[in-house]
Amino acid sequence: MCRHMKYVRPFLKTTWYYDIHAKEYAELTVKADMSPAYDRFLAYLPAGAAILDAGCGSGRDSLCFMKKGYDVTMLDASEGMCNCAEELTGRKALCMGFHEIEFADRFDGIWACASLLHVSEKELENVLAIFHRALKRDGVLYASWKYGEAERCDGERFYCDMTEEKLRRVLARAGLFDCLACWVAEDSLPSGREQKWLNVVLGKRYSDGKV
Repeated sequence: MCRHMKYVRPFLKTTWYYDIHAKEYAELTVKADMSPAYDRFLAYLPAGAAILDAGCGSGRDSLCFMKKGYDVTMLDASEGMCNCAEELTGRKALCMGFHEIEFADRFDGIWACASLLHVSEKELENVLAIFHRALKRDGVLYASWKYGEAERCDGERFYCDMTEEKLRRVLARAGLFDCLACWVAEDSLPSGREQKWLNVVLGKRYSDGKV
């Protein structure tokens, strides 16, 4: 059995959801204003930096980064979402899950906006290790989760909510990243729904324990 199977099984139903509802989800999220998070993330990157959009969804964020002159690689586990991202950006998107990523020392930054929230707390350490390997020495990771403590299913989608304390526990166990910035923000979708989000920028930790 694949060593990642415990991760793959709960993630498959979530991926199928996005395949079925790809266009609907893209239309819902493509106009979300992510500029405050962009500013925080990009402040750590050099001009023209290589960025992995891990869980690119509609391609909204990738398109923004491309227009700013960054070298963007799009990736999503959902074929339907990859198609939407390709249509929006005119660029190819890699259709693969986080557990399939094999990049090493490739990216200055990884953008994981509302995508790690589908990874369980137990499996998150493994995904962080994959991201750590994919980042260059001074690389940074942006990630966001719905705010809360629960691991839950909402319809067909699995969610792992996150708080500051829960994230501290995960980072302490993994020992791979240091928290450079952490903030709670309101939902950015134009629908006006009430939802708080935990946002973080993490710096790749060296083997000597320094950022």
